[in-house]
Amino acid sequence: MEFQWIIFEVFVILLTHFSKEVLSFDGYNVAQSSISLTQNGPANALDNNNRSCAVTNYGKGNYWRIQFNQTLMVDSVELRLKGGNYTIEVGNSLKKVSDRHVCASEHLPFFPSKYTVNVSCKPAVRGDIIAVNRVDSGSLTLCDFKLRVCGLSTDGEPCPMCTVDSTCRHCDQSHYGASCEHKCSPGCVPGSCDELTGECNCTTGFTGTHCQFLGEPCLL
Repeated sequence: MEFQWIIFEVFVILLTHFSKEVLSFDGYNVAQSSISLTQNGPANALDNNNRSCAVTNYGKGNYWRIQFNQTLMVDSVELRLKGGNYTIEVGNSLKKVSDRHVCASEHLPFFPSKYTVNVSCKPAVRGDIIAVNRVDSGSLTLCDFKLRVCGLSTDGEPCPMCTVDSTCRHCDQSHYGASCEHKCSPGCVPGSCDELTGECNCTTGFTGTHCQFLGEPCLL
């Protein structure tokens, strides 16, 4: 299935070709570290208008963040940013901030200028939070945000795994990994092996996150 560019209105539009298929997320919310003026709130980055921007106050630790009500496979984002030093991170709301995956670090040298930045997360990263962080002192100005996710799986759910050619696929129940290159442990309950991590539910007698131990593991 083809990639989808997501424009954050009420619906998702397939840009690769016109389609009657309309996909909707259950919801999302946006936030930023501060707001310079009332009209410069975080939703401005989602209105598909480069003239309106989300703008924070001047300072350290500025960020813009979007959180979805579902987990996505994030392949890439397109940003319209003013100059500064930034990191773009994907994370899970159930995990620590320190566990977020940094897809890219961007140095945009001239603050008054606006830059279009395309950031790829290779391989695609599973998460429900995407954050744009300014890592130097200054104001964060984000005028546009677009998200590219892996195509939906055949059952209409967010794709569990993106392949190198940007399609959605499933490993068979005995393999896992970005290219299904790893074999699930023989101690896994059939069908329970996670396609990305290999973690699974254990059959009787096996232990460990991958059910790789037969019997209780030795404690030193």
